[in-house]
Amino acid sequence: MILSQDVEQLGLMLLVLGLRIAGIVVCSNKAKELNRNSVGWGFFGFFSPIVAMIWIQFMKPIIKFEEK
Repeated sequence: MILSQDVEQLGLMLLVLGLRIAGIVVCSNKAKELNRNSVGWGFFGFFSPIVAMIWIQFMKPIIKFEEK
């Protein structure tokens, strides 16, 4: 009985860790596309993955002009 609870908790912890890692990858890659700080968005994606992934999907890119 106790073993099944431990397995469930371990599964939940792995699911949360996987979601956090996905948040890092999705947010940092999207931030690179939008010319934004990928490290900062990676941290945000780790600590609040669902909010960060939704938020960055609606952002507009920062336009970088070519220097002459």
